[in-house]
Amino acid sequence: MSSSLLYGLGIMSGTSLDGLDICYVEFKENDDNYFKIINSKTFKYNSSWVNKLTNIHLKNDLEIKKIDLEYGLLISQKIMEFKKDNNISNLDFISSHGHTVKHKPPDYSIQIGNGKIIRKLTNVTTINDFRSQDIKLGGQGAPLVPIGDKYLFGKYDSCLNLGGIANISYDYIGNIKAFDICGCNILLNKYSKIYDREFDQSGKLSSRGIVIPELIESLDSISYSFIEGPKSLDKEKLLIDNYKVIDDYLANKSGVDLKKIGYNILATIVEHISNEIFKVVSKKNNLKNILITGGGVKNIFLIDQIKKKLKCSVIIPDEIIVDYKEALIFAFLGKLRLQNKINCLKTVTGAKIDHSSGNIFN
Repeated sequence: MSSSLLYGLGIMSGTSLDGLDICYVEFKENDDNYFKIINSKTFKYNSSWVNKLTNIHLKNDLEIKKIDLEYGLLISQKIMEFKKDNNISNLDFISSHGHTVKHKPPDYSIQIGNGKIIRKLTNVTTINDFRSQDIKLGGQGAPLVPIGDKYLFGKYDSCLNLGGIANISYDYIGNIKAFDICGCNILLNKYSKIYDREFDQSGKLSSRGIVIPELIESLDSISYSFIEGPKSLDKEKLLIDNYKVIDDYLANKSGVDLKKIGYNILATIVEHISNEIFKVVSKKNNLKNILITGGGVKNIFLIDQIKKKLKCSVIIPDEIIVDYKEALIFAFLGKLRLQNKINCLKTVTGAKIDHSSGNIFN
C-alpha cells in the first residue's frame, strides 16, 4: 500500500438495475474525512443480465451460487476494462457491494459477486460481503452507507438517497440514524414501461399526470415511515405491497387504455414518494439542510415535489456525487475494513455492537 495515500475501487449495483457503478477514489490513510474521486463509470447491464438480476430472488440456492460466480466474473471483467481505459496502475484494494439477491433481516442478506474470484482475476486485494457479520450480530445488515455520510458528508444535517429505494441518514444526539423510507425508482421504472421507457426521464411522464385520490390513499396507508430505524426494506415485500396496490387499481380499470392513465399512475407514485419523505423529514425539526443524491435527482418533477414539501434547504451536489456517492462510500467501507476501523454502526443497523465488517481476500 502507498505510505500516506490509499487508492480504492468502489463497486456498486443497486435495485434500479441501472448498471454496475465503478468509482476510483483517493483516500488518506490517517484522515477519514478526505476523499477525491478520480474516475468513475457505469457499465450498463445487457438485457440478459437485467433479466437474470430481476428474477434471481426466485432461483434456488444452487442456481444463485452459479450466478454468484458468473457475476464475480462480470465484475472482474469490468474492473479490468475500467483500469485499462483510465490507465490505472496505482490500486490498493477493490471494495464491492455486489448485487443484493435477498434481504430478509434478521435471518439473512445475500449479495452476489464472488470476492474470491474478483481477487483471483484482478490480482488486487478485494473486500466484499459487508452485511453477513452484521446480521450475525443481530443487525439488519443495512443500511451501510451512513458511515460515509458521517465522515465524508458530515457538513450536511441529513443525506437522502433516491435510488431504487429512498433512504435517509441524519445525526440524532451525536449518533447516526438511518433507514429506508419507501420504494422510489424501482416503482417509477416499472410503470414507465407503460410508455416503453426504462425510466421517467426528467419526470416528463409523471409531470403530465394528476394524482389519483384513491390510489394515493392506498399507497400512503402502507407507509413504512412510522417505523423509526433501524429498518431496512425488503425489495420482495415492496413488490408485494406497492405493486399489488397499483396493479389492483389497474385491474379495476380493465378496458381502459393504459397509456391514458399511465401518466396519472406515475404522478401518484411521485406524490407518494414525496409524501413519505416529508413524513420522515418533518419529524426532524433541527434539520436545516438535506443533501439529495441518487438517480431520482434527475427526475426534475420528483425533486420539485420534494422541495415544495420540505421546509429545510435542499442541496443537489455535483453530478459525479449524485451518480457515484454509493460506490464512493463502498470504497470508503473497504478502506475502513482494511484498517480494521468501525464501518458498521449499531445505531443504524441495530447490531449489538459497532464493528468492522467485510470479507477480505488478500
